[in-house]
Amino acid sequence: YEAFMYASIANVAAALKGKLGGSVTKALKGDKSKNMDSANVYAVNNIISFLFTVPMVIYAELPVLKTEWDHAVDEHGFNAVVMNIALSGFFFYIY
Repeated sequence: YEAFMYASIANVAAALKGKLGGSVTKALKGDKSKNMDSANVYAVNNIISFLFTVPMVIYAELPVLKTEWDHAVDEHGFNAVVMNIALSGFFFYIY
């Protein structure tokens, strides 16, 4: 049930982010004194989303982070884990 709850919250957040991004982009495109095109609004929304998400992630994952990190490094190696994290973030961002 917990995973379903978090997935539902993520879906609602994504929908709100899309709605907010669209309306903010339209409003800011009308004001030529600001350099806020679609790409800039998307970047700012991602930064704000990241800042709001970090406290929740720290609360939920910090107690098991060291154990899971050590398990992943033991099984796959440090370089593979770091590369997988970096590529995952990169490909998610360009998606």
